[in-house]
Amino acid sequence: MMTKKLLMVLGPTEVESEILEIGAKPQEYMRTPEYSKKLARIFKNLQYVFRTKNPVVFFTSSGTGAMEAAVTNSLSAGDTVLYINGGAFGARWGEICRKHKNKAIEIKVDFGKIVNPSLIQKSLDKHKNIKAVFATLNETSSGALTDIKAIGAIIKNYPNTIFVVDCVSGLVVEEMQMDAWGIDVAVSSSQKALALPPGLSFMAISNKALSFAKCANLRTYYFDIFIYIENWKRNQHPFTTPVLLVNQLDARLQKIKKEGLLALRKRFGKNTTLLRRGLKQLGFEPVAENPANCVTGVFSGQYDAEKIIKIMREKYNIEITPSGGDFKNKLFRIGNFGNILKKDIDLFLESLEKTLKELKNDCR
Repeated sequence: MMTKKLLMVLGPTEVESEILEIGAKPQEYMRTPEYSKKLARIFKNLQYVFRTKNPVVFFTSSGTGAMEAAVTNSLSAGDTVLYINGGAFGARWGEICRKHKNKAIEIKVDFGKIVNPSLIQKSLDKHKNIKAVFATLNETSSGALTDIKAIGAIIKNYPNTIFVVDCVSGLVVEEMQMDAWGIDVAVSSSQKALALPPGLSFMAISNKALSFAKCANLRTYYFDIFIYIENWKRNQHPFTTPVLLVNQLDARLQKIKKEGLLALRKRFGKNTTLLRRGLKQLGFEPVAENPANCVTGVFSGQYDAEKIIKIMREKYNIEITPSGGDFKNKLFRIGNFGNILKKDIDLFLESLEKTLKELKNDCR
């Protein structure tokens, strides 16, 4: 039998027991009036969390699927785009765009730093044919929070450019005002702050972006936004849905709406503060200059990050997130999304302190 591990990672997250139980209930047929009523409620509550009056649709995919859908529904081959690369997920925008034969102009940001919005304006003025600007609300690889509001205010002055935002690890726990901030496409997924199992992704899209989609020649069959919009209007989905996961989504969104986004952010913010206070006492500081809520990346200093992660997993049954490439032995990341309580943060900090003592003793 698999040992239950505490998930202090950046997804999947700890899911509340009552939400998990919904996933064990009998299947149901999705082409019924009752199911349409459920989807109507879900679509309305998704608009609430995205802070938009625009359509919000969902795909059966990870967040990267929604990212690709944002690209293929907005652009044609050969279009010029601008993307902000502050880490692995910012870089992914460029990778997807190049895969689809777009000319992708990169604004490279040092790891843990955030982009100066003035650089966006300079690029837009220099390259008059930029069709889309791609940004990341919270760069999950470092935990850096981007000033999306400031960037949106700039792009509003460029009618031939749309603003596309990855808010996969920021939605719900960070302020994210799609309409007020001039965001045209926003994408997210189920396994972060929505605190659901992986498998659903979401895309909110403005009328401006839909006008771009009419001319986009990259549109694919499965991710064609117009099929989803047609079904959204009748409170349905164009393809087979993961019905139990959708039922979990329905329950989770209702809980979020009942608590309210501001109260939820404050609650998670308190836990993030507790976590970072404990990390500081152990000698760790967030690597991000503007740290996001619920995502904390820290350099491991004198310790091997890979060994920390291994001991925490094997000895204390706590999963934390590794990093790849040059940061494999230098950086680890902690998530406190989902059903993480004060007792879990206390347990994590106690276990990390014991891990560090073990590693220190091994070096003697």
